[in-house]
Amino acid sequence: MPDKPQSGEYGNLVRISDSAFYGSCTIAMLDTFFLFVNPATTNWYTSPAQFADEATTPFDSLYVASDETSLGTIIGIGVLGQYIWLFARNQVEFWYDSGASDFPFQRVQGVTVEAGCAAPYSIANIPTCNNAPNGAIMWLGRDRTGMIRVYLGQQTSAVPVSTYPVDGAIQAMSDVAGAVGNVYQQDGHVYYVLTIPGQSSSWVFDVTTGLWHERCGLDVSGNEIQIRPMFWTQAYGKIWAVDRDNGAIYQVSMNAPDDAGTPIKRQRAFPHLLTAGTRGIHRKFMLDMQQAANVTVDVDWSDDRGATFCAAQPLALGATGNFWPTLWRLGMARDRVYRLTWTDPGVQALMGAFINIDPARS
Repeated sequence: MPDKPQSGEYGNLVRISDSAFYGSCTIAMLDTFFLFVNPATTNWYTSPAQFADEATTPFDSLYVASDETSLGTIIGIGVLGQYIWLFARNQVEFWYDSGASDFPFQRVQGVTVEAGCAAPYSIANIPTCNNAPNGAIMWLGRDRTGMIRVYLGQQTSAVPVSTYPVDGAIQAMSDVAGAVGNVYQQDGHVYYVLTIPGQSSSWVFDVTTGLWHERCGLDVSGNEIQIRPMFWTQAYGKIWAVDRDNGAIYQVSMNAPDDAGTPIKRQRAFPHLLTAGTRGIHRKFMLDMQQAANVTVDVDWSDDRGATFCAAQPLALGATGNFWPTLWRLGMARDRVYRLTWTDPGVQALMGAFINIDPARS
């Protein structure tokens, strides 16, 4: 924030210079108190109730508490409902507003989550949805064995929601401390977007369906890179995202034909198709997809369990709804994985595919 006040529609912004304010990597709020973490310590602290400014409601240097169970460095702080989530390295501790005069908060006795936080900026609140009836909190965590996973917490409990492939991808990264978690809603879905700087993609969890997907962008040469948006928010009835490189603000829309002028790459791989250990004759592959004129979908497949893929076969979509793009005579395989890729602009919803396979005696 600037040193001098700035006039604006919502009041003045003033830098806090109170000697009892130590800064904080994350900030939360509960019952008119602002909650902070004293960086690189086992302490956390609060503002006075109804904090307005340092002149009328100065910070109290005694409004400080410590992690009482893990005795570890506090990484971040969050609030879910009426519970404060205190994230240490290997454990989460819970506090609540007790109204005491000496320090207004008290620890919830006998309750902890045995998974800490690996990245303070990954902590994000989930709004109420079908899989989070009273809201939730998500973060990139680390358990006592050192395994890094994505967790979803409700009330005073939490479970890992990252799948084994997502776990493997994240654990293979050398440094995840700078991971950033964002939440937004679109078309009835609640998304948790986990972006780890320097990686080739971002991982996105659809809280509404419980499914993960991977997002990437394209550079000027058509190579896959990490998506440009780093921070997401909703305001004025729209979804906005901030560019990680230049600070540009984008409106996020399902109707956007491209990614700020760059083609959008869409790719979907299907499950393995097995025929009980024998070879199968793949006679027909037919797309169930929303039609769009002048749009071509590349279809390729792998017969070695996804290690390599054949040359892509183009499949043009139709201009009318009663059109079924189809490939014929696709050879034989014991284990095949089909994959679709397309970058043409337009709105094309993929429902699935139909495949005709006849088992062979070999």
